[in-house]
Amino acid sequence: MKNFIAILSMAVLASCNMIGSNDDAAMEVAVCWADAYFNCDYAEAQKLSTAESEQWLRFAASNTSDHDLQLLHERPAIVESHQYYTVANDTMCVVELQVSNYLAPTAPGEDARQEEASGTYLLTVVKRNGNWKVRMEGLPQSERQSRD
Repeated sequence: MKNFIAILSMAVLASCNMIGSNDDAAMEVAVCWADAYFNCDYAEAQKLSTAESEQWLRFAASNTSDHDLQLLHERPAIVESHQYYTVANDTMCVVELQVSNYLAPTAPGEDARQEEASGTYLLTVVKRNGNWKVRMEGLPQSERQSRD
């Protein structure tokens, strides 16, 4: 009986460790993806994205100028993870990130500028074929609170 309890306890601890490492893997993919995306390395971001996200990465790349790349070369965007929320069992997470020095959206024809304050971004990370991938449903938008 003691052996059964010991084995059961070990199984429970092992499953907790797997859940933790699973969450860590999702968080790591989100941070690596955001670091690539916000520094305009769209080829690297694509490796960490779902197939249906490619259209959004192509759109972002087509709107990136040499001026944008120069700004990021001088002062790269910085990504920090905050927390994650498991949504659909263990196959989907929403990861909250803080990004500093990112390029602020501008009107067409205007030069980009780097945002001084950090922005909060929520990324959806899904598990596909055993690997975590960022799923884009549009371009990332800061979750900054409205002053209304």
